[in-house]
Amino acid sequence: MTDTEKFVLPSGIECEIQELTAEAERVLTNKADVKSGQWINKFIAKALVKIGGKPVPQNQGELINILLDMKTGDRNYLLLRIRMQSYGDEMIFNYECPKCHKTSGYKLNLREMLEDGTLKIYPFRDDVPIVVETRDGTAEIDYTTGRSEQWLASLKDIDTIHLALAACKSFNGKAPEYKDFCKLKTRDISKIRMAYSELKGGLDPQIELNCYECDNSYKVMLQQIPDFFTPLTTAGNIGL
Repeated sequence: MTDTEKFVLPSGIECEIQELTAEAERVLTNKADVKSGQWINKFIAKALVKIGGKPVPQNQGELINILLDMKTGDRNYLLLRIRMQSYGDEMIFNYECPKCHKTSGYKLNLREMLEDGTLKIYPFRDDVPIVVETRDGTAEIDYTTGRSEQWLASLKDIDTIHLALAACKSFNGKAPEYKDFCKLKTRDISKIRMAYSELKGGLDPQIELNCYECDNSYKVMLQQIPDFFTPLTTAGNIGL
């Protein structure tokens, strides 16, 4: 394995990353960064060497702004490649079944899952934003970005209205507000959710796990598994 790796994001942006040092893991435990949602940007920044064929800006704030403007599907893919470059292709971990609450052990090969399509990568659409007409006005729905993620992470409580807001670029030509969406009829808010559900682009980090205790199948996001960022966090508890 080389110290750096070059690849192209799903949107076509060229990237080069370097293998992380143990210092990068400190970002994951910084309470202030976790609370503000900044940890994921700082984690990526530790690994990124070039973006768009150019060296990353030396100014940390400028680099963070580039990452915040990046589409979520690209960020998901970038995180996956950083994980593979720094820790290897295999993930060995334990996870609790949401149905029986028993823990099973799993072993995944992330590169194989990319190659065989288990981890799905979707092309980004060009016809965005999607215009949704409601009885109270016009909503423009677009791909979420790092800014959307950071905003959601900073909220104390998240509901379905917040999720719809994260995908809304504008409402009646202005920045959408929570109070406006609360007044929407349920059929109209459903139209907005439906429009966003059609905006698949980049890496979908959702995988399906089968519980070995009750045979229940359930889906989980890769980033929700502690071992994705810090391998062997849980794998020592129960064997495969």
